[in-house]
Amino acid sequence: MFITPELAARFQQFGSHTYVQSGGIIDSPERMAVGHHVFIRRPYKLYVTANANKSPAIVIGDGCQINPGLTITAKNSVTLDRNVLIGPYVYISDQINLDVHPVAGVPIPNQYVSAHEGRAHICEGAWIGANAIVLGDVRIGFGSVVRPNSVVLDDVPDYCVVAGNPAVIVETYEVSLGSWVPVSGETQAQEILAARRRHPLLSICIPTYNRAPHLDNCLQSIYSQIGNNELIEVIVSDNASTDETAEVAYRYASCYSNMKVVRNDENIGADPNIFQVMNLAQGKFIKLQGDDDFYVDGTLLPLLHVLHSHGDCGIIQIFVRNGDGRIWTDAGMSAYLDATSIYATFITSIIMRRMDLNQIEEPALFLHSSFNQLYLQYAILEQNPLFCIMNCSMFTYAGISSDDYNFGEVVFRSYQSILRHFLGRGLTLDDIRKEKRRTLYEYAIPWFRRIIGTKMIANTDHFEDIYTEHYQDEPYYEEALAIISSIRQLQP
Repeated sequence: MFITPELAARFQQFGSHTYVQSGGIIDSPERMAVGHHVFIRRPYKLYVTANANKSPAIVIGDGCQINPGLTITAKNSVTLDRNVLIGPYVYISDQINLDVHPVAGVPIPNQYVSAHEGRAHICEGAWIGANAIVLGDVRIGFGSVVRPNSVVLDDVPDYCVVAGNPAVIVETYEVSLGSWVPVSGETQAQEILAARRRHPLLSICIPTYNRAPHLDNCLQSIYSQIGNNELIEVIVSDNASTDETAEVAYRYASCYSNMKVVRNDENIGADPNIFQVMNLAQGKFIKLQGDDDFYVDGTLLPLLHVLHSHGDCGIIQIFVRNGDGRIWTDAGMSAYLDATSIYATFITSIIMRRMDLNQIEEPALFLHSSFNQLYLQYAILEQNPLFCIMNCSMFTYAGISSDDYNFGEVVFRSYQSILRHFLGRGLTLDDIRKEKRRTLYEYAIPWFRRIIGTKMIANTDHFEDIYTEHYQDEPYYEEALAIISSIRQLQP
């Protein structure tokens, strides 16, 4: 049996596919918000002890799973972010309002009583164990664990395990090892946390130029999910923009400690700016990000899990053309080419392991090809053949077209030049010939048709000439040229 629709309607928000069993106490549901796909098992006690503020005092985010016996008392604010797991008989309050642990019977340290009153915030993916108590103005970080019977009176950093009364860090996630490690004391814990902030798991690198509104949307799509998550850093390289791009970037940097901004004195060009921001990264993995590509809500923290689970891969490719959620691994350039084709040039889909990237002898070899990011992937695979493909439609797009580069130059000359560079070094002649044909019929011609038919802003000058240069010896040359010519005739 679940609460009645009439009671659910009294909440400020009550999400779809959310089930709250009857048999609990709900005081002032008008001051509560419950997200989608939440399950709350009886018995429970949800109290709001002050009603002056109209904003919700108790917020339970999407996907939270709450076992029997939860008690929440909120004077100001108690927030459970998405996908928090609450064990049996947990007590949470934004005030210090208990003297003794109700189960263990041990006293709660009274040195905290005069201070911690404010907002209790449990971040996404945290787990609160059975009979645990969370009291006062505290934040329990992303993915952290509170062991059963513990009493939390201080902030818990991201991706830590705490235990005891008062709770202290006993384990933490160590990025360089890719595993959870035991902690012997506060000094060791702070050393590991400091190293993690210097070298996080993921660096999101955003080159930008005169895209203020789109950069704003991009950063909002990131920070609405991660806040000051310590496993992620965000770096923006502003290529001497003349609009409000710098103001947007510095506004976010002033709010979040895990963000850095660099601004070039002059426009150094798109490819060098991509190269620059990538080399500023300190994360274990480096992810390039287009400033006009925006993250779908709820996708960034699952990405961290993929990085953790595939820490030995030199490349992780977010294959956006397939959203079936499959995550799989393989090895070698031929397999990577077969899996990704020319779509590996899409910068927002590329994640590279920094350790492997730093081993490339000539990282700027194809810097001015518009596809240097493709060269870097194959150069990494030359030394570390392991890669991971993540089928996920995790972005929305502003859809900005550009005439900054010639379409034929990049899809024919640049792309094929890079592949030929690795002939005999991981790619075979048969690999390149098959990809040459596939790119033509599955990418170049369809996009050429779209550019001409929709009057996109794109430079198609000399497209036929560049095609002839690269395909005149192929048996399908005349057939494809006839298709290209028929499309060109549609151009006004």
